[in-house]
Amino acid sequence: MKISLAQKNLFHEPARLLISVSGVTFAVFLIMILLGLYRGWSETLSEYIHNVDAQVWVMQQGSIDMSHSISLLPNQTADQLKQIKGVEAVHYLIGNRIVITLHDDEVSTRVIGFDTTDQIGKPVSIVAGEAIPAEGEIVIDQLVHDNHDVNIGDTIDLNSTPFTVIGISAGGPLFQQSYIRIEDARALFHMEDVSNFFVVSIAEEQTTTTVMNRIEDTIPGVDAQTEAEFAENNEREIMDKFLPIILVLVCIGFIVGVVIISLTIYTATIEKIREYGVLKAIGAPNFYLYRVVLTQSSIAGGIGFILGTGLTYFGSDVIKKFEPLFVTLVKWQDVVVVAGMTLAMIILAAYIPLRRMIKIDPAIVFKA
Repeated sequence: MKISLAQKNLFHEPARLLISVSGVTFAVFLIMILLGLYRGWSETLSEYIHNVDAQVWVMQQGSIDMSHSISLLPNQTADQLKQIKGVEAVHYLIGNRIVITLHDDEVSTRVIGFDTTDQIGKPVSIVAGEAIPAEGEIVIDQLVHDNHDVNIGDTIDLNSTPFTVIGISAGGPLFQQSYIRIEDARALFHMEDVSNFFVVSIAEEQTTTTVMNRIEDTIPGVDAQTEAEFAENNEREIMDKFLPIILVLVCIGFIVGVVIISLTIYTATIEKIREYGVLKAIGAPNFYLYRVVLTQSSIAGGIGFILGTGLTYFGSDVIKKFEPLFVTLVKWQDVVVVAGMTLAMIILAAYIPLRRMIKIDPAIVFKA
């Protein structure tokens, strides 16, 4: 089997190669897991909104999302919406945060009141039990079940009102979200005459934009947003604060990979300086020497990328078992991006050794 000079140099010191590969593996894992967290959190934040079967969300003017702004509209708004041309159906939604005590722990959760008849606004998915609560019943989030040992059949108090747990849900926002009948939500939050949101279904012959314009022109003090717009607003409110941190950590991971590969290849180059001088003395072109260095860098980077990618998929599943909020979603586009970044690591890491190689004097082989 033919072994290249680059392979001999690289595998001559297994410990050094291990350090180099480990550095790249860590860098790839860090970058990919951060990108996966960003994508996973972003899509999870809006998962509930996409699950609601309606094209348009109507809210109080100035309200931008479900978590960081207030929307209170009179129930008569529903009658006004139904009279607008192109509106096929209107449904109420109530969503408020509440602090409850579970086994002496104070837990903040968002309670959604939805129409259990038409089931618009129901849980994204059910892990156990039932999805549609009756009077005095509640579907709790899986995080509440896992973290606070609340099970089906248990009773929990919301503002001193008892509710029986009949189901455990998954999906939706990262924070705990529970579901009750809209009638129970009105009594719980004293919202008999107002609602937070109206979700509107559009007749097929009408365009969404046209109906939204009619809504805002006809009903004062409301904003109408498409499902996609409202979902994006809910994502942006949190992710815009998270993205700068992600970018800083990705840059750190990239620099770590470049530095470790560069130091490994540079050290190997210095140790073999006389051998490279011999090659130059017998007529080896610079291109050949450059290829040796790039091959060494590519081998270390390639192995590190493969191991880092595998560690991302394996590690994210393991971590999620201990921390449910560790929600990652790695798509093939992210793998391609990280592969491109690894290639950039390889090229940049080879730069310093290449500069040193250019300055090699063939006469070095004749020096004592």
